[in-house]
Amino acid sequence: MDWLTYRRRYAFLADVLEGIGGFKPVTTLEQENGRAVYRLAGPTHLVRYPRESDEKFGARNRLATYENHLRSACDRFVGFLARRRPHRSEADAPLVKLFLEDADLCGNHLDRFLISTATQLRARGVMLVVIDKPEGQAPQDLATQTRRRAVPYVRTAAPEDVVFWRMDSLDARFAEITLAAFEWWGDKLIEVERTYTVTGWEVRKAGGGQVLAAGTHPFGECPVLPVTETGAPFPVLGKYEQIADLSTRLFNARSELDEILRGQTFSLLTLQVPPDHAAGFDAAKVGATIGTHSMLVHSGDMPGFIAPDAGPAQTYLAVIEQLRDAIARIAMEDINAPAKFASSESGAARRMRFDAMNAELVAFSMQLQGLERRIWALFHRALGTEDRVKVQWPTDYNLADSTAELDILALMQSTGFPPEALAAKQRAIAAIEFDNEDDVVKAAVDAAIDQGAQRAAAGAPDPSDEDGHEEG
Repeated sequence: MDWLTYRRRYAFLADVLEGIGGFKPVTTLEQENGRAVYRLAGPTHLVRYPRESDEKFGARNRLATYENHLRSACDRFVGFLARRRPHRSEADAPLVKLFLEDADLCGNHLDRFLISTATQLRARGVMLVVIDKPEGQAPQDLATQTRRRAVPYVRTAAPEDVVFWRMDSLDARFAEITLAAFEWWGDKLIEVERTYTVTGWEVRKAGGGQVLAAGTHPFGECPVLPVTETGAPFPVLGKYEQIADLSTRLFNARSELDEILRGQTFSLLTLQVPPDHAAGFDAAKVGATIGTHSMLVHSGDMPGFIAPDAGPAQTYLAVIEQLRDAIARIAMEDINAPAKFASSESGAARRMRFDAMNAELVAFSMQLQGLERRIWALFHRALGTEDRVKVQWPTDYNLADSTAELDILALMQSTGFPPEALAAKQRAIAAIEFDNEDDVVKAAVDAAIDQGAQRAAAGAPDPSDEDGHEEG
């Protein structure tokens, strides 16, 4: 696949994630021969029927509604990821803390910046992080650096904005890359192209025009860092690319169902023509408006109604449900609602689903850990200081079905597992339920479990028993 195809694909994924572009068609209302007609006035991801008129296609786009399953899937996944924050040590230096608290010059903590980047990364499969440094001569003393915030900052760049790129022959880093962007120069917002190399940068007007600015940077390598969800070299497409394609089909299926409902929902009045009038009957000259404001006079057979066939609408409803189920399987939506599937799968199968999600979260977490470590390396290189920051992202997100785990605990109790084994299982379940509590609460729960295990091993009565002693 050539780079232009990749760029178009990434731009499509961005539209799906944000619900814009062809998923939010723009129409105009025009008057033609005394009738109001909708006309399509922009891109659309609805597929036109053969021989569908501009008027009908415009009306379909006017009523089209988009279900943003990709955004929901990304937010759900990143929500699990954000349950545990990375652990950092040796991060107490003033300039390090300054960067941590405001990583992007927009007041966002580095954690918030990375989690926001993770959402975009999950949707596309790849994102770029640009680390830059305020222009001008760096202050010599720490107080001035802190006051002026003269430390590097980060921002994201989307892969669809990459105009040109070249990788280093020895590793998966960029040797050179050009990014398209809109920037303010003077009092005008213009389209520019920023090129970064291992030694410097340059800004030109789009299309290889006039050089607006150029300079060197202190990072020692190209300051545009690629991160992929799989760890494979740039470029890659992510797992949720399938959700984007299914969402497009769902977008069309809903529009097609709406067209059926609008055109065929209402029953049709029928009135039989008597045989003795059939020879001179002209259907083109007969019309009637039936409603609560009028009446129908007839002779002979009683008028009736015929209802349209419900089959096409039911078929579309079934297709829509299948598309939603396919999206749910890819996004592992059943993690949030395991009870829905409990009757149709075993406890082992439920555990495998949670293990699979845990594995995906850990693999994704490791990519963000690698990205952050590269950011810190370039940050300190730009300041000319030693990189002492140690960062460790979580390696276990502790997702599990508590109900299933309690069933296993009950089975262990009924089959005579020793107190030590039961206490270990109780601690595992408590870790799931109290995962978001502070360390003091977690320690108290673990201590209570250990005390209960010690009493059980010694044959002592449980103080929670109402009589204070064992029965019998």
